[in-house]
Amino acid sequence: MNNNSEFDLKGLLNPYIKHWNWFLLCSIIFIGLAYLYLRYSVPEYRAEARIQILEEKGASSELSVLEDLNVFSGGKTEIKDEIQILKARSNFLEVVKNLKLNLRYFVLGSVKDTELYKEENYPFSINFLAADSVINKSQFEFYIDLDSDTFFLYSEKENGPYKKYAFGSNINTPLGDIVLVPYLEQFSGSNSKKIRVQVTPTPLVAQSYGAKVKISAADELSSIVNISLTDPVKKRAIDIINNLIDTYNQNAVEDKRKMADKTSKFIDDRITDIYSNLSSVDKTAESFKESKGIADLGSQSNVNFSQSAANEKQLQEANIQLNIASSMEDLVSNQEEYEFIPTNVGLNDPGIASAAKQYNDLVAQRNRLLESSNAKNPVIVKLDQQLDGLRKGMQSSLNNVTNNLNLQVNSLSKQLSQINSRIYAAPSNERALRDISRRQQTTESLYLYLLQKREESQITFASATPKSKIIDRAFSESPYPVSPKPKIIYLAALMLGLLVPFSIIYLKDLLDDKVHNKLDLERVSQDIPVIVEVPRLGRKDDRLVTKQDRSV
Repeated sequence: MNNNSEFDLKGLLNPYIKHWNWFLLCSIIFIGLAYLYLRYSVPEYRAEARIQILEEKGASSELSVLEDLNVFSGGKTEIKDEIQILKARSNFLEVVKNLKLNLRYFVLGSVKDTELYKEENYPFSINFLAADSVINKSQFEFYIDLDSDTFFLYSEKENGPYKKYAFGSNINTPLGDIVLVPYLEQFSGSNSKKIRVQVTPTPLVAQSYGAKVKISAADELSSIVNISLTDPVKKRAIDIINNLIDTYNQNAVEDKRKMADKTSKFIDDRITDIYSNLSSVDKTAESFKESKGIADLGSQSNVNFSQSAANEKQLQEANIQLNIASSMEDLVSNQEEYEFIPTNVGLNDPGIASAAKQYNDLVAQRNRLLESSNAKNPVIVKLDQQLDGLRKGMQSSLNNVTNNLNLQVNSLSKQLSQINSRIYAAPSNERALRDISRRQQTTESLYLYLLQKREESQITFASATPKSKIIDRAFSESPYPVSPKPKIIYLAALMLGLLVPFSIIYLKDLLDDKVHNKLDLERVSQDIPVIVEVPRLGRKDDRLVTKQDRSV
């Protein structure tokens, strides 16, 4: 049984061993093709960076209790939102413009072109006389043959015809006139080389890099974000990631400053109105004192009104809150477009403060999206719906706060009237002066309060910080390209070199239905014995059995 098995295995391997030269030849061919592929393919390098999204400390909302109980995963949603803001098309458009990625230089080679990056490697610079808006939307390429330090050949096709120009002269192109200025430091090594200059529309370049840049959270509950990019030019990949992070942080600072500036403007308007009222009250008090001969208000009023001091203070605070709430309600109700609304104006309602902050964040996100889209974009429509909902909610909250404050003011006023019932027996001059003093103190308190809030707003404007902390700026760990990988390519070529002849021989044997030897015949005949096996003779071989042959 073992002999038969060994014989069968040998017979199974024999067709492949017999054609060993096929396996050797195919392996050599595929390994040679792999070498050519590695020789002329464009290697790609990987760069990556890490940042931490910073949590903004603002007013707490009523949902904080539910967040503490993990009913809402606020942190996770915030990180996802920041990742989407990082991926925004407007950010990549700005990166492309900052690094001038829509303009690329290639040194033409016999098989593979070599790309140049950064001005320190360019043999010349190009000055476009057309507007940037035209350049950023154009698709065009041309060829420069560096003839000498003073002249060059220009063509819009690789094979010509070429036209000779001097450096510094105007060249008429479909993009308008351009001027070439040589970099003498880099020019010596670039002589007698052909350069292909490619101009690509900025939106296409931004879309391409937006798809290539990978942004993801380091962990489900982590605020660390990983950013990576694979590109044929290692330095360009590093520059793109660093510029993307800087653009993201600059936009965040600008948004915060816009909100702080809006708050300052609102407070300045209120200070102007309050200052006019304060001046009028001071002038009234001065005129009254002069007309009635009152020298010292404090000594004449402290005895009669000491019992109303506590109630007076509460009434002043309620009036301040009512004034701020009414002004805020008018601002929100009369807002025609989606604009920033002031925050941290001193309203003692954490729910409204939180809603205002959320509203400003959505307005900032909507403004960034509108830079590269229009109001019909589904994302912007969804943001508009959220903003409308927040605005209605704030209007309702401000209305409730105003009503409550009105009730509180009325209640305090009634209490003050009861406490001051004894004052009616005082001289009429003292009562009139007290009314003037009350108005003066209320107006002055509100004025000083708003001055304090204006200073806080100015501090917020000056100390606006980025949204993220850079843990690792962009870097490339390995000096070797991540693609293509030689070991994998050579292993795949070797496997293909063995698989192709194996598949051909196996398919040939699979489709072969002829009887070639005694073993094949015995498998077909099964129990019928085979008496003799006649060898196969070629055309040039002698006949085994000749005519009138009497031999065995």
